[in-house]
Amino acid sequence: MAIEGAILLATAFGFIVAILISNAKLGCASLLIVPVAMIFQISRWQDQNPEAIRSTSGLDFLFVPFWPIIAALCGFAVGLILRKQNDES
Repeated sequence: MAIEGAILLATAFGFIVAILISNAKLGCASLLIVPVAMIFQISRWQDQNPEAIRSTSGLDFLFVPFWPIIAALCGFAVGLILRKQNDES
């Protein structure tokens, strides 16, 4: 999966979590699934493509989960705002 797909899925996941889980703290904690899933994805990709591993491939575990978790937090924030507006009306 490319980083663009990961960002899109993470945004959708954050939005869905915000809509489905009414407790904001529990919902935010459940977003920890995103970096853990990205670490497993990186590990799986590196296991399947040993010829493509470089000296800097270890940095993938630090920097690849960063953008999807930011996207998940943005999706979560949008979901909270929409749910709050829906509850007020």
